[in-house]
Amino acid sequence: MTQDGMRWQPAWTQAMTDFRGDDEEQPFADVTVRMTVPASIGGSQVRAELSNRFGDEPVLIGRGAISVGGRWLDISFDGQRSAEIPAGESRWTDPIDLAVGHGDDVGVDLYLPGLTPYATANGFRFQRSARPGDFAGSREFPAPDTGTGLAPAGTGWSLPSGGPFLRAIEVAGTEAKAVIVCLGASITAMGWPQLTAALLPADARISVLNRGIPGNRLRFDAPPMNPSWGRSGLSRFDDDVLGTAGVTHVVLAHASNDIGLPGEFAPLSELPSAAQQIGAYQQLIDRARAAGLGVILATITPMPPKQGDDPSREQIRTAVNDWIRTSGLELADFDEVIRSDETPSRIAAEYDVGDHQHPNVTGENRLAQAMAEAIARLQL
Repeated sequence: MTQDGMRWQPAWTQAMTDFRGDDEEQPFADVTVRMTVPASIGGSQVRAELSNRFGDEPVLIGRGAISVGGRWLDISFDGQRSAEIPAGESRWTDPIDLAVGHGDDVGVDLYLPGLTPYATANGFRFQRSARPGDFAGSREFPAPDTGTGLAPAGTGWSLPSGGPFLRAIEVAGTEAKAVIVCLGASITAMGWPQLTAALLPADARISVLNRGIPGNRLRFDAPPMNPSWGRSGLSRFDDDVLGTAGVTHVVLAHASNDIGLPGEFAPLSELPSAAQQIGAYQQLIDRARAAGLGVILATITPMPPKQGDDPSREQIRTAVNDWIRTSGLELADFDEVIRSDETPSRIAAEYDVGDHQHPNVTGENRLAQAMAEAIARLQL
């Protein structure tokens, strides 16, 4: 709680994962990173959690700033402008008196003066300063977005903001009616939780949080060659769901990676039976219920032809979806809303980003609408 007795509520999150084995992003050195993320709920104070969960060395934050509505204020850590985050740990900024509204963009700038590997991160789009130096809070930030821009008419990839070290934004001053954590893989990470939050009215006071990791599986950790695909849903449930402040519900929305990756990116022996996959879901349901959480299940969306045309894999997906639909739990039928009517094992062309597996922006919005309807049925 704050000094005034107000409870901190999560307004935005991402699941941090291990990028030490990836070389897509260069290390930082004397640069400023800017991340701009949407707030699911509002409040009168704001703070940020910075994580060095997978780093091998401490991360030095030389200076930082947070903004809402274009107003930038410096952040501090126990009253100090700079801070070191030890390897494997995280730190909260001090609270800032900055009003945040439902759907507001919250900007977070971090100046990284020393050599800092891109190790603990997630998200698709952030900015790094094109020139060296401290630009925290600068209105003239010298950088374009990283990542791929959105294609017109909702046909391209949905690539939400995220980035390195920023694990959560919390607000105080508003009591949330529900805090819903969405555990999933790339289709989740691509942003339907944020889109769902935007569909809900501000006075609903429901926080919908993203804990998706591209490539993530429910039963097995990432293959050694792809560490950024993260710890399994079973392994990270305590951190990413139960470790979220005020959590009341969990959405289990793992897609097809458990079924699709074995044989190409993981040993074929890791291909589950339908019973094994259902058993993994049931373990998480039992753990959620033991913690007093409500559960929403999302069906598994179609796989690309290489996997979807394999009768044994499609049979597993279909059997798990049949179980989800008859489980008696609240349901968001993602499969139904984006599959092809003519070929139900395929994603519909109008929702296909082009790889026959991931939904485009329009498809992500379809998933968000299905989830918003499921949340409305909870009558919170």
